[in-house]
Amino acid sequence: MPRPELTINEHQQPVGQALPDWQPCPRPQRIVLEGRFCRLEPLSHIHIDPLWAAWNTAEGDRGWTYLPVGPFACAQQFAEFIENAAQSGDPLYYAVVDSASGNALGTLSLMRIDPANGVVEVGYVMYTPLLQRTVQATEAHYLLMKYAFELGYRRYEWKCDSVNGPSRHAAVRLGFRYEGLFRQAVVYKQRTRDTAWFSILDSEWPLIQQSFVRWLSAENMPEGVQKQGLAQIRAGLMSRRPGATRSAVEVRALEAEDYAQWSELWQGYLAFYQAQISDVVTRLTWQRMLDAAEPMFALGAFDEQGKMTGIVHMVYHRGTWSAEDRCYLEDLFTAPETRGKGVGRALIEAVYQHAQAQGCGRVYWHTHETNAAGQALYDKLADKPGFIQYRKNLS
Repeated sequence: MPRPELTINEHQQPVGQALPDWQPCPRPQRIVLEGRFCRLEPLSHIHIDPLWAAWNTAEGDRGWTYLPVGPFACAQQFAEFIENAAQSGDPLYYAVVDSASGNALGTLSLMRIDPANGVVEVGYVMYTPLLQRTVQATEAHYLLMKYAFELGYRRYEWKCDSVNGPSRHAAVRLGFRYEGLFRQAVVYKQRTRDTAWFSILDSEWPLIQQSFVRWLSAENMPEGVQKQGLAQIRAGLMSRRPGATRSAVEVRALEAEDYAQWSELWQGYLAFYQAQISDVVTRLTWQRMLDAAEPMFALGAFDEQGKMTGIVHMVYHRGTWSAEDRCYLEDLFTAPETRGKGVGRALIEAVYQHAQAQGCGRVYWHTHETNAAGQALYDKLADKPGFIQYRKNLS
């Protein structure tokens, strides 16, 4: 059966949805976009001094690592870049100006502007330390994407270096959907870049816009400090949409007869991380998790038909900082077709309950910095302490 958005032509071939009234979009213009906490102004020479001063609050050059430009050795070099950027039509640069102080604290742009197909990308997001992790930083993105969709653009893109974890996390937080990895797509600063692609479609925009409006409202942001997070508001709106009711998820300890279903998900998990483990180790792991004398446990999530839709593994161990044991959540995987339906959350919350029943004082886990979709969930359920993992394989 073709997907709902496909139709069948006279040759009985599936084709994309017809757009008989489609017209190219207008090009974005150099206009001021006004928000509650900030405004976007067309970049010009008047922004050079405040931007340079804001960049000089940075400790070192780490803010330029994943940008194709910078760092700049002196004010003159920076001024020349801003002067040239201000004359560009694509990328079309805007300065992010704080409404309270009137100072420009960063820049961003619309780029790869494709009016014929209704596609545009946000890029050259150069936020100084004074703008990063502020309500103005988020509102600036909202103002720019709102402008693009009001012009009729159908697709709003975000691309970044695949190893740029903060950028990937920001994309997911703002409502972008991860689409995939373009390997060796770019060479910049004499190094290769795999590019991670994200997008928001016009059909997704109304709900995303509603979440921004609620997040920025005086009720949620009375003194410029949020009461409820943006992703949390968006998830709540999605759960209340017609037909958005999640299927019931049962989480329980795995038993011997669950091996076949567990093994299928386990292999999917290994494939996700491009890992290979021998059948001997797989069998040994399964036996240990079923052995009551071992500190290893496995839980499975099951749908209403009894199909296993996710797995999680735990290892309990002593710690030097507490008399209580620690619970390490070692593996978490959900079937691709069930993602976004609460399976991962149910598994993690079941681990919390299991650990509490064992008298455990902490649950912790790791994930790869490129796992943006996973981090979007984990950020709602746990704290991120900022520690870096080191490892040395001994065999």
